[in-house]
Amino acid sequence: MGKKLNKCNQCNYASAQSGALKRHLKTHSNEKSNKCKQCDFASAEKGGLSNHMKTHSGEKLYNCKQCNNAFTTAGILRVHLKTHSGEKSNKCNQCSYTSAQSGSLKRHLKTHSGEKSNKCDQCNFASSQAGNLKIHMKTHSGEKSYKCNKCNVASFWMGNLSVHLKNHIGDKLNKCSHSASD
Repeated sequence: MGKKLNKCNQCNYASAQSGALKRHLKTHSNEKSNKCKQCDFASAEKGGLSNHMKTHSGEKLYNCKQCNNAFTTAGILRVHLKTHSGEKSNKCNQCSYTSAQSGSLKRHLKTHSGEKSNKCDQCNFASSQAGNLKIHMKTHSGEKSYKCNKCNVASFWMGNLSVHLKNHIGDKLNKCSHSASD
């Protein structure tokens, strides 16, 4: 009783319950059938979607006692607490990289494998991180989200705007002598 007879054939995961193994197998296939109706979030498990929905409601019941941050789930608070302790228990087995969050390690591992599963459907751009693809897609739409509040310069990338803003330091007339080009 309690023996973990249900074993994953792709990793070391094992469970006493066949349903838990079935849910676990979705992590290997990237099957995410539980989709949010308000944004593009998707989860392999119903619980993941349920926790995600709290981000839309703004409900933050879990407060950090060391700072003023509050979180939607106890799990996110636990991960946050590692920033105060400095604990980085997720270690790369190929280099010295460590992180507090397992998702960060998962993203990092793609740098070793060269996996770029986030592909643009309009050109040959590909990235290991979904956020980079999202930023890239703005180049196709022409959307320049980052705008200077002192002149009419706008950019696709926050980094470019940060560099541009240095031009305004000490600029009493709030004028810029050049325009942005992305």
